[in-house]
Parts: sequence; structure tokens; C-alpha cells
Amino acid sequence: MRHADTWIFTGGDCLLFLKNTAPINYDQMCRQTVTVYRKEGEAYIRTVYAKAFLDHKKTQTIDKTGSREANTFLLVIPGSQQTVFVDDKVYDGIGPEIKTAEQWREFVPVKVPGLVVVKYVDCKKWGNTVVHTEAGG
Repeated sequence: MRHADTWIFTGGDCLLFLKNTAPINYDQMCRQTVTVYRKEGEAYIRTVYAKAFLDHKKTQTIDKTGSREANTFLLVIPGSQQTVFVDDKVYDGIGPEIKTAEQWREFVPVKVPGLVVVKYVDCKKWGNTVVHTEAGG
């Protein structure tokens, strides 16, 4: 039997309540602030998320042609809706407002430390409900 977000199982003299919530404690994991930027038409949308997890990672591989480095990142934003999309820009911290096309062109990872560009997005579910959005690149 199900009541709202709780599952109730009965059997003999036993009554078991299971809360239908994600097994991750986002309050402990998602303690960073990030700013997500998206271009929609001629508008530049800036959204600050105070509860996020952003992890930068550098990998190095060596093959017969030499050594290569790659910088990757993982972003996690809790919530029941997709909050990040491919080609969004993510700034580590509270980023500046972008109002013009020239500012947008200059707002690139090569020129702005802490800025990354999203290359993939994956909404994670618990049961049938989205619990967080993962993005990376």
C-alpha cells in the first residue's frame, strides 16, 4: 500500500514504513555554489545554485606518441527538474552577469579560470522521480 511518498508493507504483526526518498544526503555532499549560464536567443540566462557539487579532475595518459592531459569535471545539482543542458557554461562560485554578445564571446574557459562548458547531461532518478542532474565535460 502507498500513501504519498511512503510505502507501507504489512505482514502478520509487522508493519514496515519505507520513505520513498533518495539514499543520498545532498545537504552533506552539495555544499558548493556554482553559476550556470545559458544563451537563449539573444538573452543570457544566469542562475546561481547554492547547493551543488563541482569536482575538477585532471587525467594524464601516456601512449607511444607521448603524454596527454585532459581536464574533466563532474557537476551535481539536486532537484526534481533538469537544471543544466549541453553547452551551458558553469562557473565555480558566483559569477558575473553577462549582458552583451561581446561579453559572452569573451566568457570562455581559456580566459576565465573556474569556467567549464557542459558536454553531457544525465538526470538521475530514484524510483520515478528525478533527484539530481549530473553534468560534465
